[in-house]
Amino acid sequence: MRNIEHVIVHHTASPPDWTLERISEAHQERGFAEHSGTHCGYHYVIESDATLRLGRSIDVVGAHCKGFNAKSIGVCVVGSFEGDDEPTEEQWATLVTLCADLLRQFPDAGVVGHKEMKPTLCPGFDPSILRSDVFAKLEC
Repeated sequence: MRNIEHVIVHHTASPPDWTLERISEAHQERGFAEHSGTHCGYHYVIESDATLRLGRSIDVVGAHCKGFNAKSIGVCVVGSFEGDDEPTEEQWATLVTLCADLLRQFPDAGVVGHKEMKPTLCPGFDPSILRSDVFAKLEC
């Protein structure tokens, strides 16, 4: 098992109709290698209807945050949240549950937004709010 230090949260910055398959196509166009039957660089994708999809196996290094991939798990929420749009309540609930589950599995890891690791607007929303909701879920 890989040593995981971070769960890094992203958004697709795309229309809400993108799916794991569309992300895989986009990543293939960018030259990402195929792993676990997909070119998707993320380990998990939360689609617009809040369906949780497995991208790369968590045993495989991701391709989502250069310099941090070896010790992280990449989680991506479909949508563009840099303006007034936000993840749906259902997407948020899935994201919080997934992050809490991953922290239970990797208790030394932390949840961060992509923008806390690299200069970007991704994931668009405030990662500190996500962390607060995740920690509240862990306390239940």
